[in-house]
Amino acid sequence: MKKIQWLKNTIVLLALSLAVLSCDNEDDGETPIDPVTTADSKYVVGFEAFPVGDASPVDYILELPSLESLTTGEISVEGQGIPLNGWRFFHGAGNTVFTAGYSDDDKCIAYQLDANGELTEKANFTFQSTLDNYSAIDDNTLLAVELTYSGLSDKRFHVINAETGLLEKIVEHPIDIDMGSGTAEDPGSIPWVTGMVLRDGKLFVSYHKWLADGSYITPDVDRAYVAVFAYPEFELEKIIEDDRTSPIGVNGHSTGIEQTEDGDIYSFSTSALSAGFTAATKPSGILRINNGETEFDTDYFFNVEEATNGGKIFWMDYVGNGKAIARIILDDTVGAWGVFSEQGSFFKLVVIDLINQTVTDVAGIPAHANRYTSTMFVEDGKAYLSSTAGTETHIYIVDPESATATQGAKVQGLYVKGIFKLNN
Repeated sequence: MKKIQWLKNTIVLLALSLAVLSCDNEDDGETPIDPVTTADSKYVVGFEAFPVGDASPVDYILELPSLESLTTGEISVEGQGIPLNGWRFFHGAGNTVFTAGYSDDDKCIAYQLDANGELTEKANFTFQSTLDNYSAIDDNTLLAVELTYSGLSDKRFHVINAETGLLEKIVEHPIDIDMGSGTAEDPGSIPWVTGMVLRDGKLFVSYHKWLADGSYITPDVDRAYVAVFAYPEFELEKIIEDDRTSPIGVNGHSTGIEQTEDGDIYSFSTSALSAGFTAATKPSGILRINNGETEFDTDYFFNVEEATNGGKIFWMDYVGNGKAIARIILDDTVGAWGVFSEQGSFFKLVVIDLINQTVTDVAGIPAHANRYTSTMFVEDGKAYLSSTAGTETHIYIVDPESATATQGAKVQGLYVKGIFKLNN
């Protein structure tokens, strides 16, 4: 979850006020008031470290002592960090970082800071099939949805307690299944969840469709879909559609839809063959569901592909104050799934003003690669993200107001999969 900095400022002001009162009481000969102390916090990263010798790259989770560790020097697991099993996802909820295996491991591990402020395993659980899309719908709950490549089946929503780190329950529910005729020519289609947002007791679930034969072909590519559930009952209330753009979100990301401070929900559609879709004829764009509504706003559509500095969106994440940071695909002709490579000059970084519908190139960051991104880390209005340019990966600190990026710490690894801040 993104950090709300005014709360930290309030705590600091309160601590200063109490410190002044403590000094006054000491002068009066009264018992001094103990100053307010804040919880210890640490920054944690999950990333794929460089292989040693002929070994495969290894995913690690690593605690950092301060925010400055992201801005200068190097981030390395040499002599530190916790090695994990196989390629993994990393996601945070509350004061817990979850990491789940993708294909080599069927375990989801929860990490927290212990009483001494050390990163430690809190709990773990196993899952039946690969978990693919994750969303921290509040500080207490992480939702994860199982991935299915083929076959007609209900979606399995995993409700995970962020405090205990344990799986609370699994809810099986259909979303939008086309049964087809059961033949090779008409196998039907299944939904692939690309984002989840909880607002006012309703769970908004974006998805796109794949043929149920495991072919990775996207039928009906010229329409956006969102399923609306009553939550926590998981009762499907409706499916809303919009034919002004293509299906929402991208595989391997959890930010197909985002909620702003005022309760509006924005979605992005890529319409890009290189991002894993069958080529769409509709433009890459952004839709909106207004606060209090459960339909797409018919008066709002941001055609990002035709905007100045725009193009096809690969990834977008909300940073605050009506702005999002996005990666725009520089060349959609590199082939199916082409921009998922871990190295290459695939993207430029931009700031998207969702209200004024503008796109601004971010200065200070070169063309780069980044195949996977968990929810972006934001502190003091700045966004921290990983990008690989050439053969080097760095953390970049992005100021969305000035649309500038500053190069931070060098990462001794292929790329960072998530940045988190934990309190004990």
